[in-house]
Amino acid sequence: MGINHTLENGKLTLFLKGELNSFNAEEAEKQIEAFLGEGEIRSIVLDLAELVYIASAGLRIIVRLKQRFPETSLVRVPDDVYDVFHMVGFENVLHIERL
Repeated sequence: MGINHTLENGKLTLFLKGELNSFNAEEAEKQIEAFLGEGEIRSIVLDLAELVYIASAGLRIIVRLKQRFPETSLVRVPDDVYDVFHMVGFENVLHIERL
């Protein structure tokens, strides 16, 4: 799991790469928390173009971000990852743009 980020005008964009699963979710969440401390955040964009797998632990991270930052969106979501979001109903509560 790799996470890069940019912060511009209150918009934090997180670029997730690899797999977000139960083995690395805790570390990923710590990294994200560190990025959140870099300035005033008004919205979060998760760019998932390079995410190949997400497990329930990863979904939990997204739910927590959405609760804290209502302007959270998912962009460039690959089909396999989108299928998971669709199964759990995320498209009803999050702005999701497919790849």
